[in-house]
Amino acid sequence: MPNNSHLIGFFCDTPMIGSGYLGMLQIGLMAGCRKWNCALLIKSFDFQDTDIPQQMQTLIARSPLRGVVLPEPMCDMQDVVNVLFAAELPVVRIAPHAETGTTFDICIDNRQAAYDMTTYLIGLGHRRIAFIKGPTDHGDANVRFDGFRDAMEQAGLLVADELCVQSSSFEYNAGLLAGEELLSIKPLPTAVFACNDEIAAAVLATANRRGLRIPEDFSLAGFDDAPIARTVWPALTTCRQKMELTGYTAVDFIINPPSSAEARKRPQQHELVIRQSTARPRA
Repeated sequence: MPNNSHLIGFFCDTPMIGSGYLGMLQIGLMAGCRKWNCALLIKSFDFQDTDIPQQMQTLIARSPLRGVVLPEPMCDMQDVVNVLFAAELPVVRIAPHAETGTTFDICIDNRQAAYDMTTYLIGLGHRRIAFIKGPTDHGDANVRFDGFRDAMEQAGLLVADELCVQSSSFEYNAGLLAGEELLSIKPLPTAVFACNDEIAAAVLATANRRGLRIPEDFSLAGFDDAPIARTVWPALTTCRQKMELTGYTAVDFIINPPSSAEARKRPQQHELVIRQSTARPRA
């Protein structure tokens, strides 16, 4: 392994490169690199390509790395992990959904976080709650819906199929389409929980265009606490993932790896951030 390398690799999915989630993670990675006097090499991959492992081998040969950070969904691509393992590179996976035994994992409990947000909405008095799902091939999106469903079922509330709308991606434009579909349903839900903040912001824009008021006509919650959650109005209630801290910790894992097997997995906490987009439902 090139222990003298000062490059930390960050490999991610091209369609998500502009997302708040990855942006916050990159801020933390850069802060960690600054601490250890390293540089960050960012490489995005198109998941339509069938030769991603070969592309990765070429990149590693051209630019020796100290280690690599993989967010979801790349962190669960075993052929990618195998390439990096064969190169004897330490790998930090962010919120993986499968075990490898060879990587350092920073684990965010997306299911519990979504459960907590749904429980909060139920506690406000909402019963007809909608959920906008993320892409079907994304593990975080799937477990967030699982957490929503768990909370609804535990409260004895119906998870109505017509109120569970699918978004094709985590991006704002996909959220506009999902928002149009959801807000065409009558009667409207009293609360909408979107699987990330970009989609929630798109629902907010759709509501404004339709003359609907938030939270008067329905409450709206997102996930991540991306910058967009704080710049729209009303500001979004959301579930904060501490992605800057996650990125910072990932660099620590690579430069100063823990020795024990138990320390290879580190939980990362979430917290609910309550803002102006949620309120008790109107009588």
